[in-house]
Amino acid sequence: MSIPLYIRKDYFRAVILSDKSAHILQFIYSGENVDVFEQDTPVFHLQYVLESKTKAEIVEFYVTDFALRGKGYGSVCLNEITDQLAKKNVTFIKAPVGYRLAPLGYEGPEQYQRLMAGFYEKTGFSISGDGDLAMKILDQYE
Repeated sequence: MSIPLYIRKDYFRAVILSDKSAHILQFIYSGENVDVFEQDTPVFHLQYVLESKTKAEIVEFYVTDFALRGKGYGSVCLNEITDQLAKKNVTFIKAPVGYRLAPLGYEGPEQYQRLMAGFYEKTGFSISGDGDLAMKILDQYE
């Protein structure tokens, strides 16, 4: 089952990263994929699925370059995307906190899950009691 959700396909957004530096990011929505670029260089990717007209699940996301991780790209991109989904009447987003295997560059699944739980909490998500799911109720815009 596929539910159409129309978000402007391509737009630019000025953002401030955690080191207080200003950047212009280009957000490109293609179906349920969002790719973010800075000066034609990919910096972030997110894929989600709509479970209903008001519920979305993040399937995957990542900052594309390891050297860019920890600088705030993930936070500003995820916050911008959740704001756009809220404007389209999505009221609830969930995401897995980790995976059975940790991605390359992490010591193991436990370390990765701790880092992901901290990231989600920093971006306004709540972590489920058993720690495997991040959830966020979105504010609706007029």
